[in-house]
Amino acid sequence: KYRFRAGVAPGRVWGARATSVRTLGDMARKAEPLGREGAHSERVVLLAPTTKQDDKEEMLLLKSKLSEKEYNAQVAGGTIIAFLMHKDRSECSLQPSIYDAAIVMPQVARSAGWPTSLWALSLRSFFLLIANFCLQIFILYMIVQEEEVMDKFAGQMNLCNFGALIESCPHGPNCIGPGGTNYKDAGRVYDYNSWVTRNFVRDSLKQLFPDKADIIHASIDPGEYGLENYWVRFVCVFVFMMSVMSDLRSTMDMAYIFYSVPTEEGMWVEYCVPTWASKEKVKEFQEKSELDFVRFKIAGMPRPWKIFNVVAVIIPKLWIWKTTAQNGVMFLMETAGIEDVIVNVTALTFILNLDEMLFANFSHRASHHILEMLEPYSSELEEEAEAKEQQSNDDAFLTLQRDRTFNFVDLNLFPFRLLLNVVVTAIFVAEYYYGHCMLSESGGLISKPMSLPNSQVYPLLSFVFYPFVGSEAQEQSYWSMPPAG
Repeated sequence: KYRFRAGVAPGRVWGARATSVRTLGDMARKAEPLGREGAHSERVVLLAPTTKQDDKEEMLLLKSKLSEKEYNAQVAGGTIIAFLMHKDRSECSLQPSIYDAAIVMPQVARSAGWPTSLWALSLRSFFLLIANFCLQIFILYMIVQEEEVMDKFAGQMNLCNFGALIESCPHGPNCIGPGGTNYKDAGRVYDYNSWVTRNFVRDSLKQLFPDKADIIHASIDPGEYGLENYWVRFVCVFVFMMSVMSDLRSTMDMAYIFYSVPTEEGMWVEYCVPTWASKEKVKEFQEKSELDFVRFKIAGMPRPWKIFNVVAVIIPKLWIWKTTAQNGVMFLMETAGIEDVIVNVTALTFILNLDEMLFANFSHRASHHILEMLEPYSSELEEEAEAKEQQSNDDAFLTLQRDRTFNFVDLNLFPFRLLLNVVVTAIFVAEYYYGHCMLSESGGLISKPMSLPNSQVYPLLSFVFYPFVGSEAQEQSYWSMPPAG
């Protein structure tokens, strides 16, 4: 580390074209003459490397310019930087849920020597894990059954971008509805059930009064099926993906823990009594109970348990995440009404919260306590953590001063989770358009021709292995885009 002194010198102008570096040998500033004579300018002079004494003098100089309150506030800021700024990348934890309980309870029981009570709690966690899988998979399967089978037998086509940006009608790219007529304005836009009912009434009257069919057709306007608002659908999909990405983050934390912890029989539970006083005095002065001396932490895990947890927890959880995100986006993209799409966001998020609901309602209180008291796992070395704990106020103050240099490549400036949420949302929305829609002659996105499925029950293999295994459909289409009229 070098110190620099700025001086004023007549004659040639020296431009401080400095390069920011980190190593001792490279840390220097280069001064180049810009070629203009007769001016005064700052000149950068390279001095000897700084020492701890130099740092102390600099700190005392800066400290003398501050009031006590300002100094305390900057000490607090330095402490925040030292302890909290890296937690987002170095620390992860397990949450009170069925998935996490199925991981933690067997390790606590193993660490304690497999007593009967803890063994039973572990088995109970696995039973609830299986029940959670069954509930989540059943609900997701019913959503797919509705979208891929029941809606098709009801004659519904894919929504795609029918009626999108209706303010551009009658000349916009999405102004022709599935009935073949122009939307013209928002007064002719209906949800599918209303549109089908209005068409049914008109067609019924034409059947009852065939001699007046032309008059009835000209007098009764059923409108068109289309979007009430183009943008609210994307906003709701983005909000839905936020909850989905939160679940993915917890899964990645699990995987990171399995990867990072030692492959050994570590102790996930310890009995820790302070050595500075007897246990009775600690209980008396700090109002502690026996349970307060029990410490739960994430430790080493034997290889068979790592493999079992990956197969039984991580892989099914990732599949449920992918299926929920995929079919949830499809469900929202197929919702035409503003109120309906907002309500459906709330309805879909509960699928991924089922594990927490089951844990809250059916798990033993002992499991609740263990998951709540389980210490987060940190990749930070013990030596680094101890060094932080021993830092003085002046160390924290210097940490804040070193942090004052603004750096455009600082990773804390970029909301990577937000960017990831946008990218994943775009991927699933693009997948919906690719699988369900096609370009019209006017440049809009309309539904592909629709055919009835061969079975009234959606194939289970297609549900599990989509998109690698598809469902069979009849060759003849029950709907295709009619010519504009």
